[in-house]
This record gives sequence, C-alpha cells and structure tokens, in this order.
Amino acid sequence: MNRFLHGAKTLWLNAGFYGGLILITVVGIVFVSVPVYCWLRYTRGFDTGKAVRYIIWLYGRAWATLLAFFVPVSLQGLDTPLPEPCIFIPNHQSFFDTYCFGFMRYFNVVFAVRAWPFRIPFYRPYMCMAEYLNTEDVSAQDVLSQAKALLAKGVSIAIFPEGHRSVTGELQRFRAGAFYFANLTNTPVVPLCINGTGVFLKKGSFLLTPSTISFRVLEPIFPEQFAQYGDEAPRLIRRAAKARLEQALAELRDENPGVIPTKSDQESV
Repeated sequence: MNRFLHGAKTLWLNAGFYGGLILITVVGIVFVSVPVYCWLRYTRGFDTGKAVRYIIWLYGRAWATLLAFFVPVSLQGLDTPLPEPCIFIPNHQSFFDTYCFGFMRYFNVVFAVRAWPFRIPFYRPYMCMAEYLNTEDVSAQDVLSQAKALLAKGVSIAIFPEGHRSVTGELQRFRAGAFYFANLTNTPVVPLCINGTGVFLKKGSFLLTPSTISFRVLEPIFPEQFAQYGDEAPRLIRRAAKARLEQALAELRDENPGVIPTKSDQESV
C-alpha cells in the first residue's frame, strides 16, 4: 500500500508540476513577455537587458509558487540586507537551481553559465537579451570585460563555483575564477545555500522525486576584509565562502535529514 501511495504521489508530482511548468512557460512567452517588456522599457525607463532580467525573474517567481504547491519549501535569510551589485555564489545540485533565484526579491542578476543552456531554443533569446555570460564560447578576456561592464551598471552576477552539478549533493571543488574576479573588482560575495533540488530532480533524469527544498541566503563576504593578504586574498575569499556553504548545508540537512541522495541515486546517474 505504501508503495502504491508513493507511486501515486510521484505520478501526481510529475504530471502536475511539469504540466504547470509548461503552462506558465507558454503563458509567459505568449501573453506576458511583450506587454511587461513594453511597460518596463517605455514607462519605467529600463534598458533591454534590465527589462528582460525582470521578466526572467517573474518566471522564476511563478516557478517558485508552483513548486511550493507540490513540495515543502523552506526559505531562510531572504531579509538579509545585501549589497548591490554583488556576486552570488550558489552551490549546485540540479538544473532547477537557477530557478531558485525566484525566491529572492533581487531581479537584476545575470548568470555566468556554460554554453549548453544557450542552445535551448526558447531560452536562448531571453538569455542573450538579458546579457547572460557564456563562459565557454567567449574568450576569458571578453567574459571579464562583459562582467565588469555589468557591475558598472549595478547588475549582480551569479556564478556556480563548482562548475557543474553535484551528484552526491556534497560541495565539490570550488574554481577560483569567481573569487579572483570578486577581489579584482572589490565586489561583495554572497553565498547561497540550496538543498533538496538534487533529490527533487537528479542529474541526468527527468523524473521528479518528492523532496523538501531549502534555500538560505548567507551573510556577504567583503573582499576588502582580505586586502592585507595581497595575492592570497582570492584563495582566502574562496575558502571563506566554501566554509560558510558547508556549514549551512550541514544545518539544512539536520533540519531535513531525508533530503540527501542515496547510494542508489548516485549510481543511477
């Protein structure tokens, strides 16, 4: 009986959530994007990039509302005062991690991502107009120049320091680029801890699994606090960010101990 109920719950989750996601995607593209864009551009005075970033944030808000209808969602630290612009440093468990930014009230954010999301037909136009950073098909120097220009306009940047999704949910090695850039531009780093998305949608799978999704905004890290260490500063900023994320991840798992990929989950990917 328990297996039957679990199967029915999983079927309802997948049919209902994906059906709802398709609906808000179609409604967003066909009915929302153009009128909201025109309102922001010609009434609010937003430039194209900022207007499209707002539209993407609205889509994330709709996704977050849909998600909370199907699974428990725990949100923490959303009222933490954050410097703008900043560099958001989230851990990475699932394709849906970028959507979790819809939980926050900050919409003026650009993602630095690999090339493959730009190849998704109905995402690419929005990502290009929103000025997302393609870290694979563009030279490192061009990415750096684009990122500096965005910060100068007050746009925050989100970078996944692990580079790709973690199958186990544990933090992987952090790459140095985000922290070198933060130190170079003296831009505050804001770690974001996400847990449960790797169970909800496992890497390499389309099947959704019931899970509690937790999202916590951590205290900012200011590069000037490490200025005395010279060339060692980026490494120390990276170490501080990872330590805070590890602690937060452990605390979130203590609150929801079942939200950890099992050995069979890891072997199936």
